[in-house]
Amino acid sequence: MKGSAVKLYLVEIGGMREGHLFESHEVHAMIAANEAELVRVCAARFGGTMNATHLDGWIEIELADTDKPLLDQDKSLFIAELGRNSSDAMREQHDYHFLTAANWKEAVLAARQIAPGWHVDACVDLDALARREGYALKRDEVGEQPQPRSCSRYVRFLDHRVSA
Repeated sequence: MKGSAVKLYLVEIGGMREGHLFESHEVHAMIAANEAELVRVCAARFGGTMNATHLDGWIEIELADTDKPLLDQDKSLFIAELGRNSSDAMREQHDYHFLTAANWKEAVLAARQIAPGWHVDACVDLDALARREGYALKRDEVGEQPQPRSCSRYVRFLDHRVSA
């Protein structure tokens, strides 16, 4: 895909795992040129891994080729998964926040300040993730962080039953 416009997608895959009472969810990072390709790639990779496997939604971030000159940056774009338990529910509530920080430790501290009473389940350096795939997060002319775009859309993959 190098040389063509591509995006980093953070996707939520859902479905029923054998022996589970309720739907399971997983978040994965994928690279695709557009939403149609994203759905095809996800269906090929995840269809059949669970019963009733589907895509619940995604966040998209534009990428740039690393062979183009990039502005120096002192901060990376992170996504923090925050969690919170309460006596009103049997499950942990989750939320996601984008933030910029110089490193992982600073990002975790910032996430805790953004959401008092929540804990940080995960914190991912999206710039590092893009670099591992041979890309860079696309920034504007002055180096401003990319603006992630969310899409909540249910897309059911072909029903491949998972055998026990």
